[in-house]
Amino acid sequence: MSMAGLYRPPTAAAYRQERMSYSPFDVNRDGKVDFKDLKEAKKNLVRKLDQDGDGDFDINDLHAVADKLITRKKVCTKCGKPLKKKSKYQTGVCVECYRNPSDEERCIAITSSGARCQRRISDKSHKGYCGIHIRKYEAQ
Repeated sequence: MSMAGLYRPPTAAAYRQERMSYSPFDVNRDGKVDFKDLKEAKKNLVRKLDQDGDGDFDINDLHAVADKLITRKKVCTKCGKPLKKKSKYQTGVCVECYRNPSDEERCIAITSSGARCQRRISDKSHKGYCGIHIRKYEAQ
């Protein structure tokens, strides 16, 4: 029975050597990090962080990088409150604003009690009906 096909995990020394060969500071990949490598790595880092292209990393660049890293919370387009998860049905409004539409956003149908429908106008409606009344009045 041959043992050549069995997997042998790398030794600690081989693992250390492999990690050193992939060091982000070892620019010339010779297995050693010297002063020239650090200087070149600093230049590469400044080049990546320099947002305005002036060749240095200053406070304006720091603010630009921070603005990119900070994810802005989405807010309701009606009341301005932060949205907890997603907007209701991708409308951009919070649940409270979605459930309580203004008169312009309400369905134009009159219910059997004689009151105006309280539901929101469907985005598929051409005349101003909600999802329930659109089938009744616009399907004709």
